[in-house]
Amino acid sequence: MTTRPLAVARSAASVVTGRSASGWRLGVLYGPAVYGVSAAAVALPDAAEHLDVRGSGLAWLLSAYAAGVGVGAVTAGRLVDLRGSRPVLLTGAASLTVGALVCAVASTLPAVVIGRVLLAVGSGALMVTALAGVAQLAARRQKALAAFGACLAGFSATAPLAGAVAAYGSWRAAIVLPVLSLAAVPLCWSLTAGSRRIDRVDWLAAGLLAAVAAGLLLTVQTAAQQAAWEGTVIAAVATAAAAASLAVRHRSRPFGIPPRGILSAAWFWRAAITGAGVYAGLFAVLYAAPHLLSRQGHSTMSIGALLLPGAVIGAVLARLAARVARRPPAGRLLAGVNVLVAAALCYAAVDPRTLPVAAACTAAFTASAVAQILLTARTTDNAAVHARGGAIGLLTLATFLGGGCGAALCASLWQAWGPTVSLAAVAVLPAAWRRRSPADGTTCA
Repeated sequence: MTTRPLAVARSAASVVTGRSASGWRLGVLYGPAVYGVSAAAVALPDAAEHLDVRGSGLAWLLSAYAAGVGVGAVTAGRLVDLRGSRPVLLTGAASLTVGALVCAVASTLPAVVIGRVLLAVGSGALMVTALAGVAQLAARRQKALAAFGACLAGFSATAPLAGAVAAYGSWRAAIVLPVLSLAAVPLCWSLTAGSRRIDRVDWLAAGLLAAVAAGLLLTVQTAAQQAAWEGTVIAAVATAAAAASLAVRHRSRPFGIPPRGILSAAWFWRAAITGAGVYAGLFAVLYAAPHLLSRQGHSTMSIGALLLPGAVIGAVLARLAARVARRPPAGRLLAGVNVLVAAALCYAAVDPRTLPVAAACTAAFTASAVAQILLTARTTDNAAVHARGGAIGLLTLATFLGGGCGAALCASLWQAWGPTVSLAAVAVLPAAWRRRSPADGTTCA
């Protein structure tokens, strides 16, 4: 009499456990991509010494990674929609490997930046593969999302110290830590699928999108550097031309890159602006913190240890955020993290000592981890199934492009005006985008 109920209960428990385990595996695939920012930032002072680079040029190690992740993510997202996630997983792993090898042997800043871009493209592809896998666990997505969020936040918590430990051996090791995602490829193989459709990929549109992302970063950096105005104008015109070409091609190819309907959706722009603002603050404080703390006598290892407690707080709150991802408090929580990171940046700008800088890093880790979980859930709920991968990739592009612009702006203003003005200027980005969503009545971006 009781055998069948017990069997059913055990079967249900195994399904939930399986989905939770899948969330952990996908989190391990995604997680090391965080090291490309947090861990690399800790090694910036050592990289500057060995590459003989000073000032804003060093910010390209972060901003180039941001642009590469974004472009890799949006292209990979559309490939997931058209070809399935398994080919994307393999391609991303190959790009990650090549990028790590280039960084390991490069002796100049441009060569290292090229390696970082290849590394980032691979990371972006694996990130989207992981996010798409989480989105497909629809029946018990809260469980999978919670496990994924906890794993992702755990990587965020260890990133500063991991970068410090790696930099103790070599700064090159610190900037290639995203290659650790390769260890999760066999674990996630069974969670991926092969070709689902035979539509051709619009590679020209992907190239135009890459040109727009790189041009925007270049325009922001040259303008903030107060360099020759001709360079800024050329970068801006080239970016505008690439954007116009992409828009024209997008009209004639509705199922290309990006998928039609995403860029015209209000929910997407609210999510993109929120993510871009939060990540601008994160990248800016990660650029500023090692410089400010090293001036106060902290070693690379102690910098990693100082940033670790704040990252742990972010890990805990990200785990809690997964529980409210589909409830009304989610929108208010997104608005709150925007205000939190803006206030922390202003605090560090006014008083750039050890405690305020560590507090700013705590706020940035917390805001980015919470925003990643909530925005992924919102994109999964609003995007059509056939365009979900493209939407997730496009959102990743927007957030990391915002982060790259934040790092470039902070580094450039730092040279002319110092840390106070640069951090205060970047604080405007997450603080300015707070509005009410007409769809759900909550403050979402």
